[in-house]
Amino acid sequence: MKRLRRVLLELWAMLPVAVVVGFLGPFGTYLSGDFLLRAGRWWIMLMGAYILARPTLIAWRAIARATRLPRGSLVFWGMVASSFPMALIWRLVGRDEVRLLGGYAGLLPFTLLCCLLVMTIAWWAERADAHLLRYYDEHMGPASPFVSPSTDGAPPLTPMAGKQVRLHQRLSPAFTGPIIALESEDHYVRIHGPHGSELILMRLRDAIAEMDDVPGAQTHRSWWVAKAALADGASVGKGREIRLTNGLSAPIARDSLDRLRQSGFLPD
Repeated sequence: MKRLRRVLLELWAMLPVAVVVGFLGPFGTYLSGDFLLRAGRWWIMLMGAYILARPTLIAWRAIARATRLPRGSLVFWGMVASSFPMALIWRLVGRDEVRLLGGYAGLLPFTLLCCLLVMTIAWWAERADAHLLRYYDEHMGPASPFVSPSTDGAPPLTPMAGKQVRLHQRLSPAFTGPIIALESEDHYVRIHGPHGSELILMRLRDAIAEMDDVPGAQTHRSWWVAKAALADGASVGKGREIRLTNGLSAPIARDSLDRLRQSGFLPD
């Protein structure tokens, strides 16, 4: 459902963008018909570019998560690099549009513009979705109960015996179960639970403070993990990661490993 909301927000954003671009008429397209015709053709071209660029954006975000490299820089330059092979694909599938853009001289800037545009729209949709969920939670009632039955035979996490922490009240009613981990993403924090995650606008240290008395530790400069979220028998792997009960792996900073073991948070 969360992905569907994001896609709907992105598709909605493409419409006013097409209207603005159609009005401006870049790449000489201001000569091709009246405003409504230009806006319609640009909407078709932008939607075609969206179909190509959106999966590429997902791939670069996955690479950033897997490599632990800076997400913003990697995704930006990855999308810039992807615009070149995307121009070749567009050359094959959009022949009329290529002529409209004036051949490769206009095609390469067009694909670069579309890659950056899709990246910006995806960023906006992610933030808008988080703001909408937060508004709904604040104005439509409290969040769902803190403790929910676990799945796959795993015991339920009850770090506060069913008591809600303050941070849980910021989440949408769709978020069920205890908060397992917190992950910093730029100026936002991703709240991980047993059945999914949500993104909210706040600093990691403020989110940790709103976890109240839940036992846990900051394992990395961008991660906080609840003690009860460590999987049974979990140990720190070669990549300095620890497995959680929801299947995720949280990174362990090199300079935090001894501290976490001495405090009893991690097994020796």
